[in-house]
Parts: sequence; structure tokens; C-alpha cells
Amino acid sequence: MPGDLLAGSTWTCCSTVDGRANDPASLADVPVEWIPATVPGTAAGALRDSGLPGLLEVDYDGRDWWFRCAFDAPPAPMVLRLDGLATVVDVWLNGDHVCHSENMLVGHDVDVTVGPSNVLLIRCAALTPLLGRKRPRPRWKTMLTTHQGLRWFRTTLLGRQPGWTVTPPPVGPWRPVRLVPPPPVALVTRWVQARVEDDAGSAGAGLVEVSLLVREAADAPRPSGNVILQVGEVSQPMVAQSPDGQGNVRLSGSARLPDVERWWPHTHGSQPLYPVSVAWGDGPSIDLGHVGFRSASVDRSDGGFELSVNGQPVFCRGAAWFPIDPVSMVIGDDELRRTLSLVREAGMNMLRIPGGTVYEDQRFWDLCDELGIMVWQDCMLGYLDPPDDEEFTASLVAELTEVLGQLGGRPSLMVLCGGQELEEQAAMFGLPREKWAFPIVTETVPALAERMLPGLPYVVSSPTGGDLPFRVDVGISHYFGVGTFLRPLDDARRANVRFMSEGLAFGVPPERQTVDEACGGAVRAGHDPGWKRSVHHDTGRALDLDDVREFYVHEVFGVDATMLRHLDPERSLDLGRAAVAEVMATVLSEWRRPGSPCAGALLIALRDLMPGPGWGIIDALGRPKAPWFALRRVLAPLAVLVTDEGVNGLRLHLVNDTAAPFAGSVRVSLFQRGEMRSEVGEQAVLIPPRGAVEVEATSLFDGFRDLSYAYRFGPLAYDVVAAELVAASAGVDRDGQEAEAPVASEVVWLPGGCGRPREADLGLTATVQPGPEGTWDLHLATRRFAQSVAIDAPGWRPQDSWFHLVPGGRRIVRLHPENSGKARPSEEVARRPSGEVRALNLQGSVGISMGADAQP
Repeated sequence: MPGDLLAGSTWTCCSTVDGRANDPASLADVPVEWIPATVPGTAAGALRDSGLPGLLEVDYDGRDWWFRCAFDAPPAPMVLRLDGLATVVDVWLNGDHVCHSENMLVGHDVDVTVGPSNVLLIRCAALTPLLGRKRPRPRWKTMLTTHQGLRWFRTTLLGRQPGWTVTPPPVGPWRPVRLVPPPPVALVTRWVQARVEDDAGSAGAGLVEVSLLVREAADAPRPSGNVILQVGEVSQPMVAQSPDGQGNVRLSGSARLPDVERWWPHTHGSQPLYPVSVAWGDGPSIDLGHVGFRSASVDRSDGGFELSVNGQPVFCRGAAWFPIDPVSMVIGDDELRRTLSLVREAGMNMLRIPGGTVYEDQRFWDLCDELGIMVWQDCMLGYLDPPDDEEFTASLVAELTEVLGQLGGRPSLMVLCGGQELEEQAAMFGLPREKWAFPIVTETVPALAERMLPGLPYVVSSPTGGDLPFRVDVGISHYFGVGTFLRPLDDARRANVRFMSEGLAFGVPPERQTVDEACGGAVRAGHDPGWKRSVHHDTGRALDLDDVREFYVHEVFGVDATMLRHLDPERSLDLGRAAVAEVMATVLSEWRRPGSPCAGALLIALRDLMPGPGWGIIDALGRPKAPWFALRRVLAPLAVLVTDEGVNGLRLHLVNDTAAPFAGSVRVSLFQRGEMRSEVGEQAVLIPPRGAVEVEATSLFDGFRDLSYAYRFGPLAYDVVAAELVAASAGVDRDGQEAEAPVASEVVWLPGGCGRPREADLGLTATVQPGPEGTWDLHLATRRFAQSVAIDAPGWRPQDSWFHLVPGGRRIVRLHPENSGKARPSEEVARRPSGEVRALNLQGSVGISMGADAQP
């Protein structure tokens, strides 16, 4: 039996004036220019791939866009699968109209018949004229979308939000289009649940419940024999109800697994998964993916929002997830895995998919289940007043039924939310309190969610809670005090944030390689139109996130970043990178400490939408930016954090999210004049599993030490304070000597502040030696304190960067090839890394050289 008849087919696209052609016949009379297109993909993706200029100036919503594919096939009945069409779309096969869709977030299966020669034609109607139709007025007019009429359409707001990074709106068949033979048994609806019998422990009994609606092909013989549900190694019979007259059969059953392992976020444990399938006698098996066993609950007492997994409170940390390629809306498997692996590597354990974007496909969810990344899923409602309209509600319910049906049993799904800023917009525009609630998200969606995903924590809107829904000290908040509102860093404690589902917005410059490759170099920073297209600014305000970053450069380093940008743009960007890294690390350390009321912090974005200083911590080319490296240390499952408690000194917070206790010691070293280690204090510690210990830094020394430099009785006694979490003895080495105990985590505190003079020579050296499997090891050493050491090795991704190196310190940083997986290890070894290492307090930089023991 043939597979997908459209696999490998050639697609083209063109555009016409709105309404000039309404069907294939009228299109034939219109002179058009067809260009190559990729499906799945978008009109903007086709223009980009063709190298046509003005990609971001095209009025995608103002024209009709057509996609065409011609193919030959033996005559036969087939199923046309349209997984996603943006947005008001009609489809013809061989001149016959076969589908009309007005919701880009749902798929369609259409029964068709193909002939020897076929033409598939897709028209995406111009959206702008449709937005102008006369409809009931909204209760408020948001400034965050280009047209209030978008509230009536089930489409994304990406590319339609003024003030955001400039991206084109997605228009076209953005999800796969396939033409496949009718299956003997087609899955119509899926309901799968996996639950554990108690709320604690690492093992126990698990129950999987399955209810499927399947459709038998009209001309296919019905499978004979029993229907068997298979979960892992356990098999149980299912019940098959009689066909309903339309060929649909209901299959239902359950399987109890007496001893299952719990699924945990990767910061707290392992991710066991159990495959699920249904076999129907001699018929084909129905693959239902996998399930994981875990419990999830939320403690909302005292105005908080604390998520517990398997009965264990979890500090949720991560970022908002946006499409990796907002131009084509398509991403390959390798890039998707690389990006999600960076989430895990950074110590993040949660992603939020905001309303106003799009739902992710099953590849995303498979990887989140596998990698232990929790997901907060918004319904695709954002900023706009959701219509109180039966047809709109029916479309949303159909959409969520499809989406949530695919997510049943997935352990990574932790929170479902009604949408983005629905209550906030209503409140900020001055509506009476009784109009801040919307039945569609207070009644319709939670009722559907309870039926589809019983027990899943639900949030009406993000943000929500308090006498005003955008208060940060109650419930869910979007916190921009530190960041957009230019508050001092101590506002992070004073604001009493309970759970930040979005916040900490800055214009974060990419690393130098990306600035040079994709942004035209540092000389364009801050003024070039191409640079500014990637910078977010709130509509109605002159301030943008470049300005926010430069404000904090002054706060952290005491430098006028605007003037410095004119005199030394490279230095200005470096200080900007370091300032954002310092601010984010300080705020997240504050919120993660054991005594903090905060139970979660999700950054406004994980990855930039376009090249430039976006608000993500990964750039648009997939390279980590400075704050990613800083957060990797702060958010690690096992970490030592430091907070300045003023006249009470420095407090060390030793946190251990892992399932095993940590036995070792905490060591504090004091340095003078950036070079001399004057004192060392050490104390044994035992950190319980998924627990924390707090230590006053001064308790490690006899007598008074003004480590926070709060008393200021005289000149600064120590200018560098380093705290290390040291593992227990590593035994003896090959020479019979006691091996040096490994440092599990390190944090450096600068009592005199981050503004340090630049020096001509720090004694900093950087050499490389081959590492395992195509990697290289960069050996760093310094005589004097090196501040914010940044590694710039084009073509290589450092495992760590933007860290402080204490006087006399050494560190080995592994370099991974950017094209990992494309070249053989031997080829990578032959390509020795080159580049430079720089520090904020060093004039110039240090070249990367070959180590003495390395082979060229």
C-alpha cells in the first residue's frame, strides 16, 4: 500500500490581490508569479528561501496566498490530512472544493479520490478585509495587537503585535499536508489517563485508563478477536461497543501496573515512561505513545501558588516558549532537541507556552517527557476580549478537545491556563470588577479540562490573583519591577513575588559571533533599524529593552552605557551582557533561597524570535547568551547561592533538588587586592535530598568579618569572596595521595561591587587539548582575579562562560562543536578551536592556544 503521496512533492506559491481570484478557475485568468515553496511552511518562509528582499515589509494579511502541488498517482480513495492551515483557508483537489477552515490550530482529515494527474491547491484568504467586518464591540481595546477584530479569529498573534520583535504573521499550510491511504481503523478521539494511587514515594501502583473512538474503513473487513490494551509489560482486555451507524466504535479499558516508577522533573529525579498501544485481534495495532506516572497539585494557601510533584514542592524555573523559527513555523528534529537540551542543561525545569502563540506538535511533548521538562500550557487566548459567541466558543472547544486529547497521560503537562493577560487587560482598562471574569475561561475551559485531563491544575489567566490581577505578591504574576520598570535589584525581595509566570525583560545582546554574523557587527548596536527590529518595546512608551539593559549597566557597573556605545560599542555590549547576567543571577538566587515566598520564576522568553538583542537567553541562531550561563549555575539541581543580608552579612543557601543527600563541606575563601588569598573557612554540611541548608558566611571564621561591606569601618578588607560547595573526599589518586575533592558548585561575591578597573595583565591563559568524542577541553588559569570570563571560540559552544575566575584559579571548560552530529569525531578533532578569552577587568583579550600535551 502506498505511503504519503505528497512526500517529496514540489510546491509553489504566489499571491494575488484580495478577492481577485476565488477558486482555481478564476486564478487561471490572473497573471501571477509562482515561486518555490516548502510545505509545511508559510508564505514568508517561501519568500525568505527564494532570497527575495523586503521579507518584513510584505503585507501578508492584506493579500490572498496560494500554494500549489501537482502529482501523479494511481486512481484510488485517499485521506487528505491537513494538520494546520493559517488562517481562513480553502482547499481544492483537481478543481473540487474539499475543505474550508477558519481555525489554524486544528487539523482536518478529508476523504478524497485521486486520479492519474492531480493538482492540490490551497488558498489562504487575506485576513485584513475580514477583520473589518462589523461585529459587536469588545469591552476594551488592547494596545498589544494590530487589530481588535483578531479576537474573532482562531489564529496566532505572532507577527500581529506592535512593539514586539518584528516577525511576519504566519500565512499558509504551516503544519504537514499528507495524502495517505485510508487506514483500516482510524483513531477519531483519544482519551488516556495515567495516575498513581498515592501522592508520595518513588514507587507504587499505577492505573492507566483508555477510551478511544475509532472508525473502521467502509470497505475493510472488521478485525476479529479480542481488543487488548498493552501498557509496558501489562496486557488487559478492552470492551468494544457496537458501531454507532457511522462506522465509529468505542474502545474502553484499563490496566493496573502494581509497581511503577514515578516521573520527575529532571532537577528532582528520573523520567521513566511506559509505552501504550491497543491491539485488535488480527487488525493493526494502534500506537498511543507513552505515559508517565506522577501526581501534580498546587498549594494556593496564603495567596501563594506552589506546585508539588509526587507530593514534593518544586521550585519551578524556566522561560516562555515561542516558535523557534517564526518565519516558516517549521523546525527540524535536531534543532528542536538541541534547544530543549539547552533548557535542561541550564537547570530549567519548566516551559510556558503563552496564549497568543501556537500549540506545539507531538515531537515537542515527546522530548519534554523524555528530558524531564514540565510544561505550563496556555489556551490560545491572549490580550483580546474573548467573544461571548456560540460559534466562537464551539470552535475553541473543538480546538481544545483535539489538543488536550493528544496530551492525556503525558507527565510533562503540569498546568493548564485559560490565556494570556485576560484579567489584566480588563482591569487595567478600568472595567468594573464583575467584568474581569469570562465564562469561557472560568466555566467552559475548566469543565472541558476536568473531563479530558482530570486533576490537572488549572489557572484562569496569567497573571491572576489579588485585589488586582496583576499584583505580584498574590497568586500568579508577570513581574517587571526589575527590568522594564527600572526598579532597583532589592525590589525582587520587597515585591514578595509568589510565582512569576513571565518577567525579567531585557534586551540581551547575543555573543560576538552572532552579532558579527547576523547583526552587522557591534557598530550597528543601538541605532541600526535592523538591530531595533529585534528589540521589544511596550506600545505607548518611548523606552525599549535596549534602554532597560543600559539602565542596569549603570546600576551594576556605574557606567554610562549610552555614551560608551558611541565610544566603544564592543565594550558596551560586553557590559550589557554581564549586567543582565548579574541581574538575573541575583534575582533568581533571591527567589530560590529556602526562605523566599517565591515558588516559581519563568523568564519572559527562552529564545529570541529574530537575530539581535531579543529578550531570550538563547539567541535566534540557537546559541546561549550570557545570562544562560549565569542561570546554569544558579538553577543547577545542586547549588550554592549567596544573598546580601546587609549588616547581617552574607548568607549562603545550599540547595539540593536531587533524590540523594549531599555530604561534603562549604568553603569560603577571602581574597585581597584581587590576588592574595588571605583566609579560608570551611564547615561540614549534610544537605538532605530535595532539601536545603542555610549557612551564615561569617560563622566559618573566628571574629568579625565585614563580608558584605555593610559596616564600612575602614577600607575594603576583601575584594573577592568565593563560596564553594565541596563534595566529600574523593579517595586517593593513582599515587596513593588523597585526591582533591570535586567542587559541586561555586559562587563569587564582590563586596566592593562589580565596577572594577581594567588591568593590562591578569596572568590569564587559555589552552586547548582534545576531549572525548569530537570535543575539546579549554584549560583556563589566572594569577589575578578575572571577572566575567567570556569564551569566544567561533564554531564551538562552551559548556560554561561568563564566570568569575578567582585568583590562582583554574578551570576546564568543554567545547562542543556547533555542528555536533554532522561531522565525524575525527573531523572535529582535526579542527582545533581558535578564538579568544576575555574578562571584563582585562584590557584586550587572550588568544586560545594549543596545550603543551595536545597534538596539532
